[in-house]
Order: sequence, then structure tokens, then C-alpha cells
Amino acid sequence: MKPNEKRVVLARFGIGEDHKTLSAIGKTLKLSRERIRQIEREALKKVAREVVANNSSEIAEILTDFDERGGISSHEKIAEKFLEKDLQNDKNQFNSLYLIFVIMPEIIKIDKTKELEAGWILATLKKEDAVKVISDWVSHLQKAKKPQSIEVLIEAHPNHKKHKIAFLSNLPEISKKIIKTEDDLIGLANWPEINPRNVRDKIYFVFKKENKPLHFAEIARKIMEQGFDQKKIVRATVHNELIADSRFVLIGRGIYALREWGYSEGTVADVISEVLAAKPAGMKANDIVVEVLKKRAVKKNTVLINLQTKPIFKRVGVGKFALK
Repeated sequence: MKPNEKRVVLARFGIGEDHKTLSAIGKTLKLSRERIRQIEREALKKVAREVVANNSSEIAEILTDFDERGGISSHEKIAEKFLEKDLQNDKNQFNSLYLIFVIMPEIIKIDKTKELEAGWILATLKKEDAVKVISDWVSHLQKAKKPQSIEVLIEAHPNHKKHKIAFLSNLPEISKKIIKTEDDLIGLANWPEINPRNVRDKIYFVFKKENKPLHFAEIARKIMEQGFDQKKIVRATVHNELIADSRFVLIGRGIYALREWGYSEGTVADVISEVLAAKPAGMKANDIVVEVLKKRAVKKNTVLINLQTKPIFKRVGVGKFALK
């Protein structure tokens, strides 16, 4: 390989140096952008011949491994899948692997689109099949309104059974529309309960995961523990977002819950009023307490004191109350 060809390939793939554009390399070598493109194309042909000639067993191993993994992968996952663990964070190793993928005719690059992330697929497979399956799953999930297992999605679409389960399992990582949850279920990427992108959605995610009311300080701590990204979360920010978003309801001192769980705003007396409004004949105090505690995080005595002291309630029997 000629010196210029080597310089172009190393610079274009960022091996031993930072990745450079065609224009940047052209300025360094005092050549046009199109000439650099031509040099790159010829150099890659030479690299391909050399790699195939001297590393046939390694190439075969990569192809076998890729096939066993479903024959499809996002670009960002190739290091995790095809490099030893201690090399996965090595930039040069990743870029060298990228170069190998580019020159292998058995593997085709998937360009980033509105629907797909950048990735790779075996030439024996069809990108259109991946797009079709993803589209079918998106339609199914929109109707189901909750994450589904791959088994359920396949059962709902019998024609998907012709694909390997490994192929289907890897589709979420190359799709911009579906995502795999921590429980290995498939959901829509725009569902905040499985793919939160802002503080409010992260709060919602925590509530759905914990499935119980939480103090705002505990919510902040759990968001940090979840490790969504590198952004620092402060309790004051979480508290402000809880107040501003109608999905969340204050049900105790600093304690919030999801409105969809049946909680509502108001004082304890307001909640008691709502409960008794549905029972004009009145209810026993203990039954009122049970219903109020479903909506508010307060002590039993707080409910009883409100019943006995608020003028909007009246006794209608032994231990029984109703609205005036």
C-alpha cells in the first residue's frame, strides 16, 4: 500500500489518530476532496485483499459469530459483541473492527435513517425484513399500550417465525421506534415509563418501577441509582417537576403518587367528602379510613379527627358518619 493510501485509511477510520473528514485530509495532503475519496476506495480494496488472504480463519470466525447472534447489530454494539472485554473501550480496537466490517462483502452497512440506527446486517439477510417486523411490532404495541414479550409478538405475527429468534431479539437495538426493557420485554421508544428522556419522565419511570407512593427525596435518589445518563439530579428539581406535572399528586408531606393510581388533590377533609358523597346513607369510620388511605398517605387518626371536628360531617349512628 502506498504511503498516501495508508495515511488516508488511518485518518478516515481514526486508527492511531482522530477521525478526519475527506476535506481535512485533502488539506493536509494538498489534494482535492474527490481525489481523497478515490485514494480511500482503492486503498480499501487493497486492505480487503490483504485481510482476506492473511486472516481467513479470523474472518470466518467473525461471520460465524455474527450469524449466531442473529446476523444484525447496531454499530455501537459491535465492540461489545466482537471484541474481548478488556479491549471493548479501546478506540483503536473499535475503529479497526469497523474497518474490517467495511471491507467484508458478507456484511452490509445499515445507514442511519428516521427509523433505524446505524448498524450492520449479513448480506444473506434483508434490511427490509427487519423494517417490516419492527413496523408490525410497533402497530401491535400501540394497540396493546404496554410492553410485550418477544414470544407474544411472534405469536401475534406467525409469519415472523421464519426468522431466527436471535435476529428478532436484536431488532430493538437498531430500531428508533422500539426498545427492550430491563425485564427483556419490548416497548415503544416514546413511552416515558420505559425510555425516559427528561426529569419528569424519569420521575414517571421510577413510580412505574416502584409501584408505590414515594417522597420526593427518595425519587431523586432512585433516579441517580438508575443511571439514565451522567446528568446530576437535585431534590429541588425533582420537587419542582412533581408540582408542575399533572401526572403526579401530593398525597402526604413531601410524598407523591401517580394520579392514574386513583389519587387526587385536596385536603383530607376533601377526600373524605369524595368518599362519603358516594354513600349518602353514611359509612362506618373504619371503612372511611380504608377508602381515604387509598388516596392519601396520612395516619388513621388524622382521618378520624377530621370526621369528628369538621362541620361538614355528621354522625348518623354509632361509629358511622355521613355528609351534612
